Amino acid sequence: MKNIQQQMAREVRWAFWLTLIYLVGWIVCAYFSPNGRGWLGFPLWFELACVYLPIAFTLLAYGVIKKVYKEIVLDEKQ
Repeated sequence: MKNIQQQMAREVRWAFWLTLIYLVGWIVCAYFSPNGRGWLGFPLWFELACVYLPIAFTLLAYGVIKKVYKEIVLDEKQ
């Protein structure tokens, strides 16, 4: 049971940090990017915050899910 609690706490910490990373990344891309147009023709801030950041974050989340998260059997008989 202790291993399950440790794994759950680890997953919660990773989810929290991923959320903060996405939030800070979106704020930086949306509010602190230079003026101009991106490759797709949209304003650069929009492309960074709403196109490229979600793609990069999806890849990051995929990697974290594969490395950190584990399948936990919650129906274990003790």
